[in-house]
Formats: sequence, C-alpha cells, structure tokens
Amino acid sequence: MPKKILVVESDRPLVQLIRESLEEQEYEVVTAAEGNEGLRKAVKERPDLVILDFKLPGLSGNELCRRLRRDSATDHLRILMIADESQLGDLVVGPGESADDFLIKPFDAVELVTKIKPLLVSEDEQESKVISTGNSELDGKMGGGIPLGSLTLIEGASGAGKSVLAQQMIHGSLENGHKLALFSTENTVKSLIKQMRSLNLDVMDYLLLGRLRVYPVETSRLGKDALPTLIRAMRTKSDWDMIFVDSLTSSIPHSSDNDVLGFFEEAKRICNEGKTIVVVVHSHGLNPDLLIRLRSLCDAHLQLRTEEVGQKLVKTLEVTKVRGADKSTGNIISFEVEPGWGMRVIPINKVNG
Repeated sequence: MPKKILVVESDRPLVQLIRESLEEQEYEVVTAAEGNEGLRKAVKERPDLVILDFKLPGLSGNELCRRLRRDSATDHLRILMIADESQLGDLVVGPGESADDFLIKPFDAVELVTKIKPLLVSEDEQESKVISTGNSELDGKMGGGIPLGSLTLIEGASGAGKSVLAQQMIHGSLENGHKLALFSTENTVKSLIKQMRSLNLDVMDYLLLGRLRVYPVETSRLGKDALPTLIRAMRTKSDWDMIFVDSLTSSIPHSSDNDVLGFFEEAKRICNEGKTIVVVVHSHGLNPDLLIRLRSLCDAHLQLRTEEVGQKLVKTLEVTKVRGADKSTGNIISFEVEPGWGMRVIPINKVNG
C-alpha cells in the first residue's frame, strides 16, 4: 500500500511540481489550499506525512503545526515545512518540535524526494541502523547515532577536529561490521594508519581483511574534473556500504557552486540506493548561500569549531541536525583530542572551570 502524503500549499504551480514528483515515486497525494482545510484533511485522511508551507492563508504554517501536535489524532505525523531563506530564523524543527524538517524554496524534485524519504521510515526500520563513533557518550549526544543511508556533512575550520571525528566514525563503523571506502585528500594509507593508531583506533586488520579501502585523491591534478571523477568512483563501489570523503575542500576552488551542489545531489541519490556517505569540508571553502543549501540537502550536519572559553581554547561539536535520529539533537558538545584515546567529551563544569 503506497504511503499517503498531504500537501498543504496555496501556490498552484508549486502544488503541481510536488504532486508530479511524489506520484512519480508512487506516493498517494492529497492536497489542501489553506491551513484550516489542511487541518481537517490531516484528521480525515490520516496521511503518513504532511508537507506544508510556512506562509498559508487562513491558518499559518506554524499555527497548523502547533494544532497538529496538540491533537492526539495527528500528533504522531511527520511534518516537512516549506520556507524561503528569509523565514529560516522563525522555524523550529527537530524531534518533538513543530516540524520535523524544512525545505528551502526554490527546490527541485530531487531535493524534495531526498527530504521526504527519511521522514517516511518507521521507527522499527530505524532501530540499530546507525553510524556509531564507537563512543557511547558521543553517540548519545548525536541523537543515538546517525541513521544508515544518510548523507552527512562534517563542517568546520582548520584544526577543529573534523578528520578526528570522521576517523572515530570510520573505526566505529568497521567495528560494527561495515565495508568502507575512504577517498582521502589528507592521507595516504601509511599516514592514515599512523594517525588513527595515535588515537587508539587501529584499522590495520580491516585493511588486511579487505573491509577498508583507502583511495588517495589528487585534486590539484584533476582540477575541475575532481567532483565528477569522485562521483564516478563512488558509484563503482557497489559492494561497499559506506563511503567517506575527507575532505572535499581542495576540490571546491576548481568548481562552481552548481558543480558542488550537483555533487551533493548525486551523493544523495547514491544514499537513496542504500549507501551511507560522510563528506568532510572546511567551512571557509563554501560561500554562505551554498552552505545553507547543502545543510538543507544533507540528512545530518555536524559543525565543529574552536572557541575561547575563559583562558582556554576548547573544541566544540554542534549537532545541528540528524534526520531520523532516535533522540533529540541540537546538542553542543565540548571535547578534547587525547592521544591514545581519541575524542573525549569534556563536562560543562570542567570547560567553565
């Protein structure tokens, strides 16, 4: 039986785009042109997902969300809010909040479908299907772990701990039995082994067993062909269930914004085919508008910073979103990188002290 989706939207051309995109994926689509009608149909039709606009006639998108959450007949529904960039500051999203996620206008069919698929996964299907760091405290702060099949963006400045976090996730995933391909502009096989051993994350056995493959990437030689070459290489790894890219930063100066966005859209299509992809990027390598689009497109967004607290420089990880997480996200975690241990979460009182 196809999943039913209620679309509450007053813009007729946009309704047509959404309907055609969803029906092509064999979803059943029900529509409402304003907020009050949307509320009635949500109760009557019992959809699996509600897509609604932030700005609606009759009953605003935010108010419709609140009423759906207050009614026991609709409080379980997953909600995707459509908004433009000027409205993002007024949105509250995440588990237990009004909307589960948002989609920025304008968008295309690919962006729409990649947004809704995780929202239509049942809780039973999500159980124990997560990327683990191997550190239960870290996983707990990341909503219980990032669901498999996700496209994850790890973003931060130099020295903020991006590669360390990626390596924790690589080791945790290997420990959980996954086969993994790493495309690296940062390390050779030898330097990766050395770096991970310094964090007590030994991957030598996994390399010897063929469960981890490392592919050094020379972006300076590839130039503008780096991103399409990388996508083609990722598509050839049909027997690998996880792909890490550390990092994409050196490919960006040779590429247009559309090329970078196209890379992430193609990576999301690969995720929809059953793969899990983690991409590491330097924040300053992307312009702010493009970064907003990429954060929206990705299923999980982890932002790392180095901040001054008192007389100390402290590394922080902000879990801005993990779509499909078992627990609430939005946590800000302080941590230190300790030789022979890896990432160690620092208690708040120790940071402030």
